[in-house]
Amino acid sequence: MARHLIITGGTGYLGTALVACALEQGRAVTLLGRRAGPLGTQHRRWMLGEPLPAEIDTQDAALVHLAHDWRAGDYANVAGTALLFASAEAAGVASRVFVSSQSARNDALNRYGRMKWAAEQRIAGATSLRVGLIYGGPRVAMYGLLCRLASLPVLPMIEPARAVQPIHLGEVVAGMLAAVDGRGTGRVLALAGPDPVQFGDVLRLFARVLWAKRLPIVPIPLRFALWACELSARLPLVPTIDRERVLGLAGTEPIDSAVDLARLGIAVRPIAKRLAAEPACRRALLVEARALLRRAGTVPTSALMRRYARAFPDGAMVRSRLEPIDGPVAARMRAAARLAEASVAGEARLARGSRVGRLARLAVDSMAETLMLPVRIVVTRR
Repeated sequence: MARHLIITGGTGYLGTALVACALEQGRAVTLLGRRAGPLGTQHRRWMLGEPLPAEIDTQDAALVHLAHDWRAGDYANVAGTALLFASAEAAGVASRVFVSSQSARNDALNRYGRMKWAAEQRIAGATSLRVGLIYGGPRVAMYGLLCRLASLPVLPMIEPARAVQPIHLGEVVAGMLAAVDGRGTGRVLALAGPDPVQFGDVLRLFARVLWAKRLPIVPIPLRFALWACELSARLPLVPTIDRERVLGLAGTEPIDSAVDLARLGIAVRPIAKRLAAEPACRRALLVEARALLRRAGTVPTSALMRRYARAFPDGAMVRSRLEPIDGPVAARMRAAARLAEASVAGEARLARGSRVGRLARLAVDSMAETLMLPVRIVVTRR
């Protein structure tokens, strides 16, 4: 295991998660860049296009290159990556990992994919990880953008049937650390979900689990989307649409990742299960629990809301105006009612009145249930 990680881009979305995991494992971390990192890391000022700083201790060290600088241009990103890796190899850094992209191809539609491919060609002996669509963790970077898009009432989208390969942030970090420790050294490895899914379905899942809503998607041509990118860049007070992200999506091609994931020792869980465990999803489920418990006539204590959340691990329900009599909303309202009845307040409310009165109410309820049983059987069979 590499005891010392030298990381570029360690303060970004992916880098922050990698640094935190490395520190938890007891590894030393040195960040190269303009900004210092969290407590427990060392910092060396460095810019893309510079070699590995000479003063860094490279004994039992590994390099992970995440940094990318749009302002530096294509040549600096490609040549700078090559210089960094060559200097690290000369300094005795045996394990060198380059975090690339699923869109990395010589003929990629977007500049980012072409730059990543070109950099891969100039770092012989290093490991390149072509990472798929990352989700999870803090809502920043591409994941944050997808979360915001899923909250829209209607989403215009190019090619919603385009296949993507989602992979959780924690799984990507585990894959990077496995590569650092020597698995798949010198190879180009696919670090992406093994089962491609439609991008539109991913965003619909985000809408359901994160925002408890349905997301209508309107397909639009790529030409129109690129025109909208140009228009947004010229109009004031209008958020700029990133042309690179649009082209990156349009040019994404599936990659076979099953063998590479096995080589890295990474088991990718389905996105529906991992997404439901995200803190933001749990908050939505607790909000739902509070509303339904109040509707059931009890005080929504923390203990009751947690019990409700454990009963529905797939996340909050989708809001709908039309709900069948035995649909998901009805099932969740029944669950909330049962929790309310089992609570201290519910028990006290049911115990009000004399013993004779309680027995009479129980007899009436039992008779009503008996009379309704044939009707419910008929409805269920239909």
